Amino acid sequence: MNIGDKVVYADDEGLEQSGILTAIGSDKDSYNDLKLKDGVFLYKSKKLKKYVPVKPKSLESIYIEVTGFGNKIDYILPDELIGFI
Repeated sequence: MNIGDKVVYADDEGLEQSGILTAIGSDKDSYNDLKLKDGVFLYKSKKLKKYVPVKPKSLESIYIEVTGFGNKIDYILPDELIGFI
């Protein structure tokens, strides 16, 4: 899964929705430069000067922007993703 892929996710009511994964972000200051490569969330480590995987305990700070039908934008958590098409 990468940015630009079509994804299926559960909305606030638990119903399946689909859309295009358009961006990712985080509410943590240290994760201000994020990438998504083949389903792995990566952040730019200032210490290592390269992209490294986000730690599992920090995945709850990550959000995914999905653009759906009618340009409706939803912000979901990684665990709300069901799959991709």
